[in-house]
Amino acid sequence: MKTKVVLGKPVLSERELLSCSISTLAWVGDAVFELYIRTRLSGECKATSGTLHHLATQYVSAGGQAVLAGRLDEDNSLFPLEESERNLLKRARNFHTSSMPRHAALTDYRKATAFEALIGWLWLQGKEERASALIAYSLDSPGGVNKQDSETERKPEP
Repeated sequence: MKTKVVLGKPVLSERELLSCSISTLAWVGDAVFELYIRTRLSGECKATSGTLHHLATQYVSAGGQAVLAGRLDEDNSLFPLEESERNLLKRARNFHTSSMPRHAALTDYRKATAFEALIGWLWLQGKEERASALIAYSLDSPGGVNKQDSETERKPEP
């Protein structure tokens, strides 16, 4: 079967995507998410690239993405997920990897990987609008990204 290509990227069927590893889906999703964040910040902020980078890292990090992923679990009625999307999130959260960032809690890393994998899953299916809507919903939900809500940023109580 010849893969259809749109905008230089392959559009894969759900069946083809099921053979992709979670790490590959997350890798693609991470790139899509970072580009979305950088584009959004550059349009909203008249700041230096260093300041924009600092702002972007609040979102493009395991802690920030874990908070965003948590919003998908909190109230599924505001952004209903399809069954295949819920299954992918579960599969991705349970994905075991041998690599992990030094400054991330395991629970945050797994949530972030699931969030990125879902974005990659949608993107590679050619569902750019759904991927953008998912990111926008996660970012625009009340509360912003408060990294204190992530396991990575929590400090032990005395």
